[in-house]
Amino acid sequence: MKKFTYMTTLALAASMFALGGCSSNSSSSPTTPTIAYNEASTSHYDVVKRDKSINVDGKLDDEVWKDIPAIAGGFHFPWDKKEAPYTEFKGYHDKDNFYFCFTVKDSEVLQDDNWKDDESTVDMEDRVELFFAGSYIDKPGPDGMEKYYGLEIDPKGRVHDYSIEYYRKFDGKWNMEGLETKATVTDDGYIVEGKIPMKSLQDLKLINHDVMRAGIYRAEFSKPEASGKDPKIEWISWVDPKTANPDFHVASSFGEFRFLQ
Repeated sequence: MKKFTYMTTLALAASMFALGGCSSNSSSSPTTPTIAYNEASTSHYDVVKRDKSINVDGKLDDEVWKDIPAIAGGFHFPWDKKEAPYTEFKGYHDKDNFYFCFTVKDSEVLQDDNWKDDESTVDMEDRVELFFAGSYIDKPGPDGMEKYYGLEIDPKGRVHDYSIEYYRKFDGKWNMEGLETKATVTDDGYIVEGKIPMKSLQDLKLINHDVMRAGIYRAEFSKPEASGKDPKIEWISWVDPKTANPDFHVASSFGEFRFLQ
């Protein structure tokens, strides 16, 4: 979900880690827990540690993926009362890198063979999305608010990544350092696989006491019902933002990733 103005227009018309052996605040004391446990009302996902790297190829045939916990049944349409198509997310780390994957069921995968230099091709494609933040994204303090970051990945593994500064100021020229992604279209959907260096997440100060705020989303596109019309767009989320209109750029759409050591 790239921009608020774009999403709002769509809603009215038709309707962002570092894991690693250390966190960005790695110094510990008897009163500072290694893991800051989440608030009871906050959805969380445990990013387990495994001493195995993977070959990022969009196939998920590496043995390590078999026992990585998944988020699957929790995905839903926050703005529609119907069952969402199957979406699965997994993630783990090996101290050096954060690995993640999506398995998406989709009988009608929309993708564009042409890729624009400004990465805007993704705006009208099926895709999965990850947002990462080191703190709340809509509650600035006296010194303002830290940036947060978005990754949008299409069924070809192409990425539109950007940083966001309060209030909703997007920098599409920003790129996640060291990000690798691959994707494969399957008989019943598509698979996305990726890797982010731990150092990149640490340098962005996204992890505090081994916890990072994160949003996991999916843009579900369907072919136009009539010639000349735009595709139908529906938004799927791990956490329900509880907003009247589609909007992921609010703190309520984020859960927590807890990086286990």
